[in-house]
Amino acid sequence: MTNPLASRYFVQYMFAAVLSRICTGGAIIAVILLAKEYGADSKLAGALAACLTVPHLLGPFYGKWLDTAKNPNLILAFFAGLYTIAFQVAIQCFQHNTLLGVFASLLVCGVCSAFMMGGLGTQLIYIIPDNLNYRRKGQSFDTFTYGIGHTLGPLTIALLITQFSTSMSATILTCLPAVASVFIVCFPKRHSEHAISQKSTPNFNEIWHTFLSSSSLKITLFMTSSASFAIAALPVLAVYLSEGWNQPEENGAYLATLYGIGGLCGALLLLVSPLKGEALQLLKRIGSLLFLSIVFLAISWSFPLGLSAYWVCGLINALFFASTLAARTEYAPKEGAAQVYMWVAAAKVGAGALGAFTTGILLEYHVNAPLMLSLSVLGGMLFLCFYTSIAKK
Repeated sequence: MTNPLASRYFVQYMFAAVLSRICTGGAIIAVILLAKEYGADSKLAGALAACLTVPHLLGPFYGKWLDTAKNPNLILAFFAGLYTIAFQVAIQCFQHNTLLGVFASLLVCGVCSAFMMGGLGTQLIYIIPDNLNYRRKGQSFDTFTYGIGHTLGPLTIALLITQFSTSMSATILTCLPAVASVFIVCFPKRHSEHAISQKSTPNFNEIWHTFLSSSSLKITLFMTSSASFAIAALPVLAVYLSEGWNQPEENGAYLATLYGIGGLCGALLLLVSPLKGEALQLLKRIGSLLFLSIVFLAISWSFPLGLSAYWVCGLINALFFASTLAARTEYAPKEGAAQVYMWVAAAKVGAGALGAFTTGILLEYHVNAPLMLSLSVLGGMLFLCFYTSIAKK
């Protein structure tokens, strides 16, 4: 059997995914810096950052659209190109102090990013065969693209700002999805046709009842959401923690970059040794490690220690993300695998949006308050999912 991970189709996917996720990885930092440059307080900055993720809540509907489209490649490419345009509009609205325009443009970017992240990921099931070893290796590579995005996205902004204005730096970064759209259009159409050939594609209600009847999928959904809520504080906090450690606010981008490097290291570890074992146990063990990594950040008292904590959080979160990919794929019914994927992706990013927004509010009281909430939510969900009746069903 030919290795599907060496095919040109998979290589095209990797190029598109890396470019898209470099952009989404740096976009939140870009929005925070733009907001601060134009005089926004922490609450408004958090709300603007949340605009990039709130539209992911509609992921289940996007998934159904992709499942039934004759050529989902064109849909994905269209939204990748639209992201570039909408972000340029947002930058212009920042410059002209048109707050409503900024919110509207960033919400459009949020819709587009749902297709660039979870939507793009749904196409892997048509490129990689139904083989557990190949599937987990493919998921490791997909995790690797997020690690690259979380690393090069903030680093790109940090380096560009040393040479250009914040607005120009954000413009350069957000041109990447337009380039990614070229690779997406080149995805093989036959993989798309495989999706629409299935006559028994489940509807919204059937997918909902699938979650209600499966304790494994419920735990996957709850753990993914709580971890996303907890970790969402990190990119928003980066700028403010940097100031608290007597560093320039721009150095917050380096904290976010170390988080990305940690994610990249975790992804590389997965490429060498893909996850083994039952998916729920992976969620339990790695989720506990993620909780401890946030504790490490909360007790950090200096910038160098903070850099280390961000790196550890990134590494553990990459492993946790891969475990959620395994769970959402392996516990989903074959007929609705793509939609289940998008449901969990929607919950993940929606929870992240809530986490970013909540972080902005709590920053008004104390810089460590968001971390305390993150620990409470993640620790509580670990207990609920693995030490109560949910885990025994």
